[in-house]
Parts: sequence; structure tokens; C-alpha cells
Amino acid sequence: MKEFVTAVVVVLGSVLVLAIGVGLAVWVLLSVGAFDAPAEPANSSDTGAPVADGIPSRPAGAFPLTVRYVFDGDTIEAQVQQPNDIVTTAEPVRIRLIGIDTPEGTPTPECWADEARSHLRELLPEGATVWAAPDTETSDRYGRYLFNLWSDDGRFINHELVAAGDAEAIRVGSNDAFYDLLTDAQTQAQASGAGRWAACG
Repeated sequence: MKEFVTAVVVVLGSVLVLAIGVGLAVWVLLSVGAFDAPAEPANSSDTGAPVADGIPSRPAGAFPLTVRYVFDGDTIEAQVQQPNDIVTTAEPVRIRLIGIDTPEGTPTPECWADEARSHLRELLPEGATVWAAPDTETSDRYGRYLFNLWSDDGRFINHELVAAGDAEAIRVGSNDAFYDLLTDAQTQAQASGAGRWAACG
């Protein structure tokens, strides 16, 4: 009988030690946050979430095209990499950047027209991938597609041109999702004398 009692005590002691060990392990894990929900991933260029200074990153619904030619500071020709509901043809199409206007290059180049075109060619060289997203209206009366554009490395091209003083912000129809952002960029460019605002009076 004595041996049975001793065995029971040993077993109960072992269970107690094991319970204490498990409890300590759980406490340690809780204290370091092991059971916390995983952190949300940082915003990538595909999320559409705003980044520094309120400049939007590339929307999740943007689609890629290949740049074929830069006509001037606000118009390019590009070829969609995979036809979709918006651009249904695999042929090159003409694209007018939404919400901006740069000096005309033809028939007689206006002040800063060449510089604006050169900057857009630097941002979107021929053969580069550009990401497009429409606003409300997808085309104009000239048959051009109306898009906001992002470079492959995530820069919002429409904003880049206004901030550099190459373009002015405009509102045409209902395509005004980024109008306030672009007018703010123009105000800053004018205040600092960037691009055309100092060169063209």
C-alpha cells in the first residue's frame, strides 16, 4: 500500500511539474506576441493606397502597356500587353494623360514643349512598360484613350510632369479624381519657378 501511495504522489508531482512548465511556456509566448494576428504587409505599388505626400500608388486594376512613341508632353502611343475590356485591340493606341496639359509642339513649338516631351520620354522611354488606369471617361472625341499613367517603378506620371513644371493641371469633364492633387503640385511648381513657370514667363 505504501508503494502505491508513493507511486501516486510521484505521478501527481510529475503532472504538476508538467502543468507548470506548459503554463510558463504559454506565458512566454503571450508576452512576445506569438499569438498576435500577423502584421499587414506594407503597401505595394499594386494596392492603390496613397503613399508619401498623398501621391497615389499604382491601382490594383491598372493594366500594362508597352510604350511605342511619345508625341508630346501629354500624349503617347502604346500597345496593350493583353487586350481587356477597356483596350480591346492589340494594335498600338494613342493615349492622352488625364488632368494635365503641356505646351503644344506643333505646328510651331510653344515655350517648353520640347522640354516637356523630353521629360516624358525619360519617364516612359520607347519599349518601357507603363501602367494605365482610367477615370470616369475612357476616351475623348479624337478617339484617344484617357488614362492616368504609372511607370513600371511606381511613379505617377501625370503628377511627375506637373510637379516638374512641364504641365499645368486641367479639369476636363468628369475625369477629376486627382484634380486637387495636380493643382496643388502646380501651385508648388509655380512658387518654386520649376520648368515652364520660370522659363516661359
